[in-house]
Amino acid sequence: MRKNSDNKLTERQRLNLQFAEDRLELLDTIRDMIDIELDRRGISPNGNLHTKNQPPNRPCRTLWQRIMSLFNTCQ
Repeated sequence: MRKNSDNKLTERQRLNLQFAEDRLELLDTIRDMIDIELDRRGISPNGNLHTKNQPPNRPCRTLWQRIMSLFNTCQ
């Protein structure tokens, strides 16, 4: 069994930490690129981007109502 001090990282841990930091930096860069593109198009980043593809407004039915409708339509 190896004894490592708590403040020392193994080589593999150091590489994994560097990999994670690189990925986070890449994600931040992508997020910045997306924000720039949304600004260019005049779209709010928090807005709904899919206004044309909204599902139709249907009344919410319970599971029992949906099951019963299967039997009522198959008559």
